Amino acid sequence: MGRFGQWALGPVLAVVAAVSPPARDLAHASDAPTRLSVRKLALVTALTCAIAQVLSQVGGGAPGAHDGPWSVVIGQALYNGAQVGLGLLLLSLWRVERRWWVVGLAAATLLCLPFAIYAISPGGWGLTALLLATCALAWARPVADVGVSIVDAPARSGSVLGKFELLALVCNLLCSMYNFKANAGVWPHWIDIYAAFGNLIGFTHELPAIAQGMFSLGIPGVSLPAYIEVGSPTQNVGAVTFAVIWAVLPFLYVLYFALLAKQAKHSPGTRIQQALCAVAIIHFLFLTDFVDYRYGRGIVNPLTHHFHWLEVFVWRLAIILPIYQKVMSGQWLHGNGRLGVAVHYGFGAYAAGFFVYEVLMYNTRMFYAWARGIEYNQIILFGRGYAETVGWHGALVLMVFLYGFMLLAMRCKRVVIERAPSLSPDPALTRPRRLEG
Repeated sequence: MGRFGQWALGPVLAVVAAVSPPARDLAHASDAPTRLSVRKLALVTALTCAIAQVLSQVGGGAPGAHDGPWSVVIGQALYNGAQVGLGLLLLSLWRVERRWWVVGLAAATLLCLPFAIYAISPGGWGLTALLLATCALAWARPVADVGVSIVDAPARSGSVLGKFELLALVCNLLCSMYNFKANAGVWPHWIDIYAAFGNLIGFTHELPAIAQGMFSLGIPGVSLPAYIEVGSPTQNVGAVTFAVIWAVLPFLYVLYFALLAKQAKHSPGTRIQQALCAVAIIHFLFLTDFVDYRYGRGIVNPLTHHFHWLEVFVWRLAIILPIYQKVMSGQWLHGNGRLGVAVHYGFGAYAAGFFVYEVLMYNTRMFYAWARGIEYNQIILFGRGYAETVGWHGALVLMVFLYGFMLLAMRCKRVVIERAPSLSPDPALTRPRRLEG
């Protein structure tokens, strides 16, 4: 079982592997490519999706959201992981194949994802067909493995996927946008933007109609199962935004934390960082749908608060860990002059303050009160409840500005995904020589 587990999880957590202790020169430490087997990734993704579909069909209907079958809950969790695997597979195929069929499958997948929230929906069946077709092509064709590395050198044509800071900017921006209700008091006030946009285009549908339309695709006779609770987000455009963002956000954050795990060898505490990243990756692969079941996402879960605290931990980690890595590796100090010095010490101090105030003084005390079943009394500093009015939501906005500024004015890390060299020996070197004389 140990060998099977290592083989099965290898494609998913491949970037987390290839661990080495911190180098002496942290700012210039070499980054050897991490090899990812495309065929193994395709096989694991296909098996995960097939199991998810089987579990989602078991148990039949249920009277309500509090009585939904657990097989559907587990199947939905595996289905989310299969979608992430499909995204990683398409990304790998695009880097090594660059064929029209890869582009076509990727475009069809992106269009289908928002309408395939549930494995049991018509959109879910359509995405399953795309997924299995993609995995079959990747398995049948002699597709090369890919090598993933993160470099400081100038961009190389063809092999550079993009800058890590661009991925970080997109992740933080999308998080801020989907939290439109919780961050109503934080600029840029997404809930007001969505309301203005809805009034502009005349979008007045209520959430039950939106959920029904996205689930059934307008097919007659198809309706939401009774065990799916819809809830009320108080914003119709926000509900659609939420569904679209969460169609791609787990994939983006799996990639985000995998790259953070790979960069961990350039700063102290490599093993600890990579263990934390592994927890975050598992969360976004399989546990995120256990957290919140509003917006028509699933069945009411009696353990939802337990999983919610795990997600709180992961979101805070997503803010603090990249800043820690950049400060401890000296990335901002290298090649950025006085600007780099200001960013290095300024955001190093901010991350420390965020950890003390938001994590220790707010989240930890709230978690303790919840675990003990006692009333939580917030600490008020500077005459306001900072953590409730700004806190993590304000940090998301600040990170968008930080990574946007880095993309424009500072040296950034570049992610390179390219065809890995063949592991098979050169036939010319292994061919037996004919004896002479």
